[in-house]
Parts: sequence; structure tokens; C-alpha cells
Amino acid sequence: MPASPPLILASRSARRAALLRAAGFAFTQQTPPFDDPPQPEATDAAHTAEMIAADLAWRKAASLHSLVAAEAVVLAADTICVDADGQLIGQPRDSAHARQMIQQFANTTHEVVSGVALLGPGDAPPQRFADTTVVHVGFISDEQIDRYLQTRAWRGKAGGYNLFDRQQAGWPITVTGDPATVVGLPMRRLLPALRQRGVTPDGA
Repeated sequence: MPASPPLILASRSARRAALLRAAGFAFTQQTPPFDDPPQPEATDAAHTAEMIAADLAWRKAASLHSLVAAEAVVLAADTICVDADGQLIGQPRDSAHARQMIQQFANTTHEVVSGVALLGPGDAPPQRFADTTVVHVGFISDEQIDRYLQTRAWRGKAGGYNLFDRQQAGWPITVTGDPATVVGLPMRRLLPALRQRGVTPDGA
């Protein structure tokens, strides 16, 4: 049985790495030479959040793909939030911006979109896709927000929060769809895509 090709996660995200690790994958993690815009923007009305997320993931993967071994599979991802009014929301600039995002999400529903790109091994056809999960957030007190902002855990996170972390902290957050999409890597769709490229968990 052929060996699984090397998997490279083109992301500095500890959350995405944790999802892959929990699924049993061996991989290396490299930061792609691509400047990730903190605030995504649509170039026209037809440019949806899923298209933007998948395109940004593609650009990350492509920027690293030419720098690694041909037999490797490069995996990149990008996550965007979409509020109830359809506004695209990326990563907070500072704690005040993070507060604004969280208050905007409280007592309402928003979407989280994670785009994925896969390149390699060799001349395997490239692939990109996106997955959307609906997130409902209940009431969050100012005191809860203040305590959270002091942890600085909002940094580098689309929408300013991590789903699993905030649920464990008791925030009233429920999801419809793949929770891993909210964390940054849509595992339900990613796992079969990796298998098609011969990438399997350790021991599988």
C-alpha cells in the first residue's frame, strides 16, 4: 500500500493544527509567504463570502506550493464571518474592534465561512471549496466580554472568538452545520478530499 504523501498545513493557526491532529493526521506547519488581509472585501456584488474565502485559501496554498517538495500536499484555509446584514467580518484590529464584533453577534445569528485549497501531490488536480455554518449567539454580558478581552484570546480570530473555547467558557453559542468550519477547517468536507489525494490519518 503506497505511503501517505507528506501533508503541509499552510497556516500559522494553532486551531487548524489542533483539528488535524485530533483527526490523526501527521503534518508539518509552514506559514505561507502571503499577506492575509485582516478584513476581506468583495470586489463586486456577485463575489460571495464563499468565493472570497476559497480564493484567499487558494492564494495562500499557491504561494507555498512552489517552495515545497512535489510529492507533498499543501492545505490552506481562510475563514470569514458574515453578520445578519451580510457584512463581511475578518479579524479584529484591536480589543475595541473585537468588542464591537462580539456585541454585534450577541442575540443574533451570523454565518462563518471557511474556504479550503488543496495542491499536490505532483500533478494531481488542484481543488478549492468552501463550507458555511450558521452560528447563533445568545446574551453575553458586558462583564463576560470584558473578561474575555483581557485574555487577548481574540487576536488572529475571524469574528474575534474561538467557538470551542467560548462554548467551554459558558457562552450561549449554538451551531447548525460543521462546528469545525467555525474553528477554521471544515473537517466533514476536508477528510474525503484528503483521502482522494492519498492522505490518510496515522495508522489508517
